[in-house]
Amino acid sequence: MAAKIYELPIRGDGVYTVDKKPGETTNKATLIKTARHVFYKILPQHGYAVRENQIELAEHILDVTNRRGILLAESEVGTGKTHAYLVAAVLAKRGRMNDYWLRGHYPQQSWADSAYMPIVISTSSIALQQAIVKDYIPELSQILLKFGVIRSPLTAVIRKGKEHYICEKRLRAYHYSADPQTKKLLHQFIGVDTQFDLTNVDILTPYMKQRICVSDKCGDNCKHRNKCRYLNYMKTANDSKVDFQITNHNYFLADTLHRTGEKRPLIPNYQFVIIDEAHKFLQAARQMYGLKLTDTELPALAHAIHTFTIGKSKSGVNVHRIAKKMAEQSEKLFLQLNANIINLDTDDDTERFTTVIDYNVRLYLNNIFKSIETLEIAIADSRVHKINEERRTKTIRQLRNIGDKVKAFLKQSKLIYWLEKQAKDKKIDDALCAIRKDLDEWLYEDLWNNDIPIILTSGTLSASGDFTRTKQTLGLNRLSERKLFEITMSSPFDYRNNKLLYISENVPFPDISDKQYIIAVANEIEQLVIASNGHAAVLFTSYKVMGQVHAILKQRKLQFPLFRLERGGTHAIERFKQSGNGILLASGALWEGIDIPGDTLSMLIIVKLPFTVPNPINDYEQSLCGDKETFKSQVVVPDMQIKLKQGDGRLIRSETDTGVCAILDIRASERGSYRKKVLSALPKCNVTSDIKVVQNFFISKKPAAYFNNHNQLT
Repeated sequence: MAAKIYELPIRGDGVYTVDKKPGETTNKATLIKTARHVFYKILPQHGYAVRENQIELAEHILDVTNRRGILLAESEVGTGKTHAYLVAAVLAKRGRMNDYWLRGHYPQQSWADSAYMPIVISTSSIALQQAIVKDYIPELSQILLKFGVIRSPLTAVIRKGKEHYICEKRLRAYHYSADPQTKKLLHQFIGVDTQFDLTNVDILTPYMKQRICVSDKCGDNCKHRNKCRYLNYMKTANDSKVDFQITNHNYFLADTLHRTGEKRPLIPNYQFVIIDEAHKFLQAARQMYGLKLTDTELPALAHAIHTFTIGKSKSGVNVHRIAKKMAEQSEKLFLQLNANIINLDTDDDTERFTTVIDYNVRLYLNNIFKSIETLEIAIADSRVHKINEERRTKTIRQLRNIGDKVKAFLKQSKLIYWLEKQAKDKKIDDALCAIRKDLDEWLYEDLWNNDIPIILTSGTLSASGDFTRTKQTLGLNRLSERKLFEITMSSPFDYRNNKLLYISENVPFPDISDKQYIIAVANEIEQLVIASNGHAAVLFTSYKVMGQVHAILKQRKLQFPLFRLERGGTHAIERFKQSGNGILLASGALWEGIDIPGDTLSMLIIVKLPFTVPNPINDYEQSLCGDKETFKSQVVVPDMQIKLKQGDGRLIRSETDTGVCAILDIRASERGSYRKKVLSALPKCNVTSDIKVVQNFFISKKPAAYFNNHNQLT
């Protein structure tokens, strides 16, 4: 009864109640006062420590939101940025900070819908999205309701592509024709109360998921429409009264492209955007605004055309012959692109290769485009069995999409090209890729210049406090000073007492072809892991070097379990955590986003400073810089510092963590040319080059149990 009375409109507002009706607003000063009350008085009653940087960050977010600006907020580990931006977002939305202005921002939207618009939170990882929806928001909602800050619960949904959800029609069709074993697997997904999100479903193969997921074009005349779980979910998700729309960077950018292309938006009109894990936003933008044609796309499409078309089209076009020609031209295209590769790097980490778009490449692209044009018309005019009508529609749509890509590839002067090679199922897949040279301009026009407040936050957005590199690559430097704001919130962790930085003076200059270099790296790792009694992760920038070092360490039979993280794998990380005092050799994924708090990871070894591998994008940036020194200072070094900071951040994950970060690159040594750049990028702590100091650090910081042998995993 008390709860019901509390939610009645006749009940008066408390001093810190922010929920306002349409037409009412709350000024910035009041919201900042409320935010301070939440952080100083309310959250501490639920076990949260008062963090001055967290409160300052929330205040900055409210201020920039009020100005309808863009904020670059670097928030280092331990700041509590998630609660900072969630509290600020709730107060801004429920307090209707920009209510009157928003009514005119979407002129096609009804007055009723304009009264309730969500906040978008875009992240890079599924784990963070789920944590926000399942942990952060429900808990915060209960706390704010209890203390009268809000009067109705907070709501949030996760937005994903259609391929993540089950289609009732396709599920039942596949179930009907499947073998008994597959029927048994599929049966548990039939019914209105069963799971229809395929994201974490491990019992179905990728092929099975592809057969039952929602297709690109969901038919209005589907007989399952009234009982469709996907459509019911989307109806709920698209309700403008939902407070938070949680998605990933790619989906958010897809919505942006829909809006600029005057297509139906994927997300309801929003009033405010938070881009968390913003250091990954550029990579997502390059994917979504870029082009990619793989060596398997056209042959697979040609094969599909052969399976459902019957002879010639009604107008006499031999569909099979044209499809075969299209596949042949694709094969010739990739043979030529491989032949045109410049300076093939022997380092197996290199995935992007500069290739020449010469006369032959353009010829093959033109021939492919002409074949696609012919096939689109001919397949629409062809005879197919009734059961293949949907396949025909889908194939024509695929042809049109690939045709648009091929046409875009022919606009050579506006693009940066490369050939990408990726290992997949013991096979190397080739892909012709390109991004716009003026991507920064597109992002500025499509996102930053629209007056919608946007907060970009991450633990690593700057190079030693300088945001220049991030602003240039994302096009944020085009904004005026009154629209773009920057802030850095340093970590509250006690690095001077809890962390030691070891920089080796013993390893020669990095050279992957020098056996003595590889042996020296292995020797240094061995000494360091003995000093730390295992509990170590070793970060490489090269899988080839990692493989060579792994072989040497394995041969030496150290007393600690040894693990190697392969491309795309995660199993080794879990085994490392379970081992207690293992050694994990890794590249790629472990440089960022992996959270291993506690003593399990107490020694982090960075083998080589993470300078970017030469690639076509950097080549283009160098041409813009003019000379190598300018390119090095404006691009190469800032990128290295940001990546180094990401790697170093794997070590200290909580206020009680203690550990050593070791760098084995001679360029960071006392005589090294990059020592100052390295030290300025990392948290301030004691520095040594003496292994004995490392050993004494662990003895002084770790309990006796840390040095006991664990149940080792092999």
